[in-house]
Amino acid sequence: MEVTKQRIYWIDLCRLFIIITVAINHVPPKLGEIFHDWNHYLVITPSFFLSGYCFNSAASKLLSDYFSRKCRTLLRPTLCFFFFFYILWLLGGKALANDDSIAWYTPLIELATGQLDTIIAPMWYVIALFVIQPLYFILREHLPANWLFPVCLVMGCVSSVLPIPHFWEFHQALLYLPVYALGAAYRRNNEVFGRIPFAAVILLCIVGIVLFTVLEYDSTPYLLALSPFIMVFTYAWVRVIITGAEWIDRNCTHYQWISDMGGNTIILLAVHCYVIGVTKVLVDHLLQTEGYLEGHPLYKIPIGLFSIFSLYPLVIFILRYVPWILGKKKKV
Repeated sequence: MEVTKQRIYWIDLCRLFIIITVAINHVPPKLGEIFHDWNHYLVITPSFFLSGYCFNSAASKLLSDYFSRKCRTLLRPTLCFFFFFYILWLLGGKALANDDSIAWYTPLIELATGQLDTIIAPMWYVIALFVIQPLYFILREHLPANWLFPVCLVMGCVSSVLPIPHFWEFHQALLYLPVYALGAAYRRNNEVFGRIPFAAVILLCIVGIVLFTVLEYDSTPYLLALSPFIMVFTYAWVRVIITGAEWIDRNCTHYQWISDMGGNTIILLAVHCYVIGVTKVLVDHLLQTEGYLEGHPLYKIPIGLFSIFSLYPLVIFILRYVPWILGKKKKV
């Protein structure tokens, strides 16, 4: 008998929007620092929010079982993609980049410390998520439900001002732990959040964009005091994304590629970032553009869209022929 897992299509749509935004952000030409700060608000925080919304400990009653499951679904694909791209880097990427400051073993040290930079650097998100989920599992088991989000918020505030080790993205994990907890709280209390008028949500989004335009998210000394407000703006922006995705879910036909693309973020993130990285190196090497192409910023949109959707056949190939990379079990 075949048991199928019902997908929540609006989550796949949200993730697809986020990964497309990531693609547009990564391709040349390089934009100003203001867009770097927007990237935290408009892309990174919704990613952790949706992961928190999808948190489910029902399948694992023990921390050891939960940790084992996350090793299979998060750590395994990260390691597989890393070593595959590492071999390609050794065979030609290192020489093409022409950077003598990077030794052949440097990526291995980065992997051991959880600080991927030379190979698929954007996978830091997966590593941080791998740390967040068992940590949240422990807190959920030992704290009352009403205390869970406040404690996570305090931990995130503290991490923004104290020297936290960067080993395995622990500093990023603590910083984004409140966003993850907010996503889980949104799922538990959907009716309460839904009472906030949508007009007020739109206003909060505008205020949030203005705030992240003025402040430097990574280094502002006011981050500690603003953390509760950042959570409010994060909720507002994610609710706008969810509302749009739910509307599409209700009014448009579902195609399998939506789930394949949006529901397999790790594959898209790893493959896309490597392809974009190689493309930058090749173009810079051939055209001597010194880091980024010159051009109008709007060029990023079609290039980013093409870079994502052109990889769709590769995503299908991985899902069909090498599903063990994602730790997927056969349906029974």
